[in-house]
Amino acid sequence: MAGLLGQRLYFYHKTRNYSDRLKVDSAKCIGCGKCADSCPMKNLRIEKGRAVAEERCTMCYRCVNICPKQAITLIGKKVIEQGTIEKYL
Repeated sequence: MAGLLGQRLYFYHKTRNYSDRLKVDSAKCIGCGKCADSCPMKNLRIEKGRAVAEERCTMCYRCVNICPKQAITLIGKKVIEQGTIEKYL
């Protein structure tokens, strides 16, 4: 119990500035629409040749993983690694 409480207190300070809103780098986005097609919540749309995020994100990371230009992030400023199922087949 003490370990769980300690872990939550430790990570609270690490994650309190995280956002559950997607960040789309418009300089990198090519407007291919793969992210919008893969989103189960229809959170993304293509507007004026760029992806635009709404506020219905469930953090499934499908858009982050499928973006060919790594233009979408959820946590952090850049994508370190994309994990698609093809990588493990």
